[in-house]
Amino acid sequence: MNKYTNFIISHKKLVIGIFFISALLCAFLSTKVGVNYNFADYLPDDAASTKALNVMEDEYKQNVPNMRVMINDVSIADALEYKDKIENVEGVEEVIWLDDKFNISAPMEMADDKLINEWYKDKNALYSITLSEDKKAEAVEDIRDIIGSDNAMSGTAVTDVLSPVNTSKDIMKIIIFVIPIVFVLLIFATNSWFESVLFMITIGVAIIINRGTNLMFGTISFVTNAAGSILQLAVSMDYSIFLLHRFGENRDNGMNVEYAMVNAVKQSLSSVLSSGLTTVTGFAALILMRFKIGPDMGWVMVKAILISLICVLCFLPALSI
Repeated sequence: MNKYTNFIISHKKLVIGIFFISALLCAFLSTKVGVNYNFADYLPDDAASTKALNVMEDEYKQNVPNMRVMINDVSIADALEYKDKIENVEGVEEVIWLDDKFNISAPMEMADDKLINEWYKDKNALYSITLSEDKKAEAVEDIRDIIGSDNAMSGTAVTDVLSPVNTSKDIMKIIIFVIPIVFVLLIFATNSWFESVLFMITIGVAIIINRGTNLMFGTISFVTNAAGSILQLAVSMDYSIFLLHRFGENRDNGMNVEYAMVNAVKQSLSSVLSSGLTTVTGFAALILMRFKIGPDMGWVMVKAILISLICVLCFLPALSI
């Protein structure tokens, strides 16, 4: 262990450079990781709902409407004009409205009130729309431009398009809120404010590397994408604290900087590894879940903890000297 730590310290510029380059590369790769927002894809293969979805896909070849749009305070003529505009949007496969169910050139009194109210009620027009999967994002944006912000849209297509945007905003809000709190707590838990800075840099690099290496899975669930970084931050805090506490104690005992770090790694290794392996085991248990979000998060978090351990035992000693 002494030889290992001495190597890290004597080549600290190389070690720091490798980790920072890895972080920059992984920051780019993280933008290429797919995020799946469809819960149905994570249902167990033998679940009744999964079997039902498979039967429906086999029996019915036409696409299911995946979007609904409501336009407020419009006449029949204006509603037809809106329908025509929506139908001409690229990516729209079908638009269903009242005129597909009833001949609206006939007197409205001839139609069943229940039928009319399903599509046109209190001057509000409701459309059922089918969007193609490959043009979904562009179509939702174009339809929003047509109907304006005062009108409403809903459905799985809208959720799939807007969820990444909303989730990214929520993650940023969480990070902005959590990081100052963690930093303040670390100031009280460590010997100096600078140790808190070292901790945040180390765990920040570990989080970025973990997000970038998620590309090995191709696609991860939106739950894992949203919660993974915060969980990694939370469960990795104690690793750096163990090491930095030992380093501070050794410095207080009169050891020089390099010798203090060599001993700190040696003294804290068992505590760091035991804590890390306990956490790894806990997240690995998720892999056994039948609900596939469990394995999805389990593998990502096992990798996250291992990366955090590597950063604490390799990057932090080089960064601290």
